[in-house]
Amino acid sequence: METLRRFRLLAVRISVAVTFVAAIVAYRFDAVVAKALLMGGVAGTLVFWVTAVRLEKLATRGDRAVYSVPPTWRLLELAVYALVIMRAHYMAPDSVRGWLSAVVGLFIVRGAAVVLGLTGWDLKAEKK
Repeated sequence: METLRRFRLLAVRISVAVTFVAAIVAYRFDAVVAKALLMGGVAGTLVFWVTAVRLEKLATRGDRAVYSVPPTWRLLELAVYALVIMRAHYMAPDSVRGWLSAVVGLFIVRGAAVVLGLTGWDLKAEKK
């Protein structure tokens, strides 16, 4: 299960780094976009972290019973996403730049996971 832990840690590190760099770059052009991007990136990363830890615990269970993440957590995850998007919308209610930036921020961690899945950076190199 070391692979799951390494994947989780590297995905979170990449997404946090990308979120902060993108927010710093965006701040030079528009403060609302930078704040919404940062808010979405942090929320997405936290939700990913909690989900990954819960799935790690399920994967390491000793018994052979089938378990899943309870739907209560899924509803809480969606509520966090909705709150972030609503708050970002209220920062700039006259345009879509606030909530659109928050949505981009929420998907940064998903992009990091896809990059790790395609490249395999989180996997240990085979010993020769």
